[in-house]
Amino acid sequence: MDNNGITKLQGAIAVASFVSGVGIAVACIFFVPPPGEITSSAVSIVSELLILCGAILGVKASYDTKFRKFQNELNQKVDKTDEV
Repeated sequence: MDNNGITKLQGAIAVASFVSGVGIAVACIFFVPPPGEITSSAVSIVSELLILCGAILGVKASYDTKFRKFQNELNQKVDKTDEV
């Protein structure tokens, strides 16, 4: 799987975990008795899904930044050797 495919997969997992977390919260508030109350287990799973979403996006951003820095360093070294 190429880098673009991995990026799409990470994005899809992040969106799915966010939508699942919000969906569980909405279901607990409006459809599960007693209405308007969220149980501690629902709060736990919603928070875990939202943390997963943030972690996936954060790891991706960190990886991209470090990869670009490494790539720029390599390009600078290649440019220096070409000049000599």
